Amino acid sequence: MTQVGARIFANKDGQLLATIGQYEGESVIPKPHAEGVVCIDLDYNAYDWDTEEIIGVDMETMTPIIKKLPILETDEQRRIRELEDTLLLQANSENGGIL
Repeated sequence: MTQVGARIFANKDGQLLATIGQYEGESVIPKPHAEGVVCIDLDYNAYDWDTEEIIGVDMETMTPIIKKLPILETDEQRRIRELEDTLLLQANSENGGIL
């Protein structure tokens, strides 16, 4: 079975045109050949769709330019973190801890 992590299409300047996500199957769809369009494949699971964004292609190395996405905290996660911080500070002051 053949696996492709992502297929990236960019113009000759490295600007991203399109990205196709992970796929697997008995055969891989052949890379299209169009003048002025570069197509590169990433290894399967080499790219984290949840925490990274492909923003272009480095034309010298023919590798994707990847930007880390900010991790957004939900209101519930923020409340839990604040409660944990409060409990840690309280325990620290009661026990003469290291904080």
